[in-house]
Amino acid sequence: MLQQALSRERPDLLEARWLAEDQVFHAPMLGTLMNRLGAVRAYPENALRLLDELRPVIVFPEGIQGLSKPFAQRYQLKRFGRGGFVKLALRTGAPIVPVAIVGAEETAPLFAKLPAGFLGLPYLPLTPPPLPARWTIRFGDPIGMGDLPPEAAEDMSQVQRLTERTRESIQGMLQALLKERRSVFSG
Repeated sequence: MLQQALSRERPDLLEARWLAEDQVFHAPMLGTLMNRLGAVRAYPENALRLLDELRPVIVFPEGIQGLSKPFAQRYQLKRFGRGGFVKLALRTGAPIVPVAIVGAEETAPLFAKLPAGFLGLPYLPLTPPPLPARWTIRFGDPIGMGDLPPEAAEDMSQVQRLTERTRESIQGMLQALLKERRSVFSG
């Protein structure tokens, strides 16, 4: 949905690609499906290649944790991994554009996690068929790297500061969107 929203909002940009956990690509048929949907393995080299092509790169900093939240914790952001997306932005000078999405977490609430080690995945999410929910996507103000040099990617305090700034921006937009929303179904 985010990929489609971005293409509508910014038709002047090349098609965005999104990074997905490597383990997803090892599951039978799922890797092929993910590639066809526009996903790319979440390796720094892949992200750098996409940015060199001037493509927007969509990153989900919560990673697998974002998909494994119980329904009661929807829209409460989990920790943002190790800051790989910030390191990438620092190395390339690319801005980080925070994005908040409301509606997705009601579309497919997580009921349970089924063991899926045999598929190369930590678990299979047990969810109902997609439920009808109104989605709202908000793009935040870009977070630029300012005067920070590419070497700042090695400074974990800078990386953590920018990671937390991004997280706070997204969480603030989520709270604002939820406050504005009248209904899960009508927006």
